[in-house]
Amino acid sequence: MNHALELNVLPVAGRSDARVLRLSGEFDASAVERTLEEVTSLLDGGVVHLIADCHDLRYVNSTGLGVILHFSRVTRERGGSFRLCQVSEPVYEIIEIIGATTLLELHDTVEEAIQAIS
Repeated sequence: MNHALELNVLPVAGRSDARVLRLSGEFDASAVERTLEEVTSLLDGGVVHLIADCHDLRYVNSTGLGVILHFSRVTRERGGSFRLCQVSEPVYEIIEIIGATTLLELHDTVEEAIQAIS
């Protein structure tokens, strides 16, 4: 079974400045470089709102969480936002252990996250 992180970028209807990042698998050090490159390319292309759909994200370690926090900071600096939604219990527990629940914007559904940027 492949545990590598898969990242699919989806458009947000009516928002050229927003994308949904569908994350699945495991977000650890092996996925950092590729993820940074892909998301930085989106940000450099004018996207300022990112919604990470974590429904199928089974695991994130401190390195992966560091990248998520980096995206949150960079999007805020550019006048946008980074939101997580559908976070699984194991991933939420790691976010909570590290104390990042107050640093990240969490939503129950993709639709709620999209409405929050509108």
